[in-house]
Amino acid sequence: MKTTALTVAARTRTLSTCPLFAGIPPADRALLAEMMETERLRAGETLFQAGDPSDRVYVVGEGRLAVFLPDETQPVRTLGPGDIIGEYGMFLNRGRSATLKAETDAALVSLDYTRFRSFLLRFPEAALVLLRTAVERLVAAETRARGSAQT
Repeated sequence: MKTTALTVAARTRTLSTCPLFAGIPPADRALLAEMMETERLRAGETLFQAGDPSDRVYVVGEGRLAVFLPDETQPVRTLGPGDIIGEYGMFLNRGRSATLKAETDAALVSLDYTRFRSFLLRFPEAALVLLRTAVERLVAAETRARGSAQT
């Protein structure tokens, strides 16, 4: 994994594509972008594996990543620009629930959980967006589980 940093402007643009961060004032979004780090992956590289420590939240800026559940050989979904990754770990205090691999070259921005919590406390409306995202993922997982139980 390469860590050549995206510019603050590019990190700010990445945040503006994510529903969680899009609604905050542009000056605050730019300040948050300054605190974020850049992660770059080449196609085929792994961002993290299921069970790895969970300590950061990520937003996809460029590229696509595949999400693999433990013991699954096919991805359960694909993530692209604007998608948020890793927010569950902040609430559950356990390892990563899935493995993420880059399908294409990808650039992500990341923020440690301490700063992410501070952001959510300052912008509680973002916490509602995060909750909606989590519920949508839960419903999708339940739908997949029902579908596989019927086959």
